Amino acid sequence: MRLFAIGDTHLPSERNKDMHRFGWTDHPLPLERNWDATVTNDDAIIVAGDISWGTRPSEVMGDLRWLDARPGKKVLLRGNHDFWWGDSTSKLKKLFEPFSSFVGFIQNSAVEVGPYLIAGSRLWTAPEAPPMPGGEMGDVELKPDYIERETRRLQLSIDDAKAREAKATSPKIRVCAVHFPPIYANGLPTAFSRTLEAWKPEVCVYGHLHGPGIAAGFVGQHGGVRYVLASCDAAQFKPVLLHD
Repeated sequence: MRLFAIGDTHLPSERNKDMHRFGWTDHPLPLERNWDATVTNDDAIIVAGDISWGTRPSEVMGDLRWLDARPGKKVLLRGNHDFWWGDSTSKLKKLFEPFSSFVGFIQNSAVEVGPYLIAGSRLWTAPEAPPMPGGEMGDVELKPDYIERETRRLQLSIDDAKAREAKATSPKIRVCAVHFPPIYANGLPTAFSRTLEAWKPEVCVYGHLHGPGIAAGFVGQHGGVRYVLASCDAAQFKPVLLHD
């Protein structure tokens, strides 16, 4: 089983919100073609937040069907634009129940799929972030209480992963999946990077960054972890291979 990731699918929802003004021509058709040509049903793929422009569950069913139709076993994660997601784990389970390719979602928890053990959280913009473009597809306001909360949620997810690992009958490949960058191109450690690097995952995948903001993300090795940016435009609208 291979592990892929793609972030920021920004599917149109029932609101029919297109991405043309951001230069994403005919989205999501290029992503659909690349996904179907790259990922198989035997693979797993992390969908790293900003899944849909929907604001309530009733608006995202078409987008969820679109995801379900793509090859691979999906692990979902919330992004800052996923207002439909909500905080109720039981409601999310019910929402995702009809979609057989959805094998799990991260919400203060971890997900096991094949040999992979995946933990993470949405995160938020860290105070160590360099100046970045704003706007609808740009950076968000710095909120210290969000940073504290998301660090706590990340740790809860890692703790769940550790508990699962202790019960596992075979070694697991640790993967961290988040939406916001845990560390930036300046290489300055953040509360998020310190927390996840202490767990020592093999790879951490994130999204959120677009256009001129892509350069702000850290890509490569830091603290023993390989960081990968997989937002749609950064990945050229093709799922990124994390582990083969």
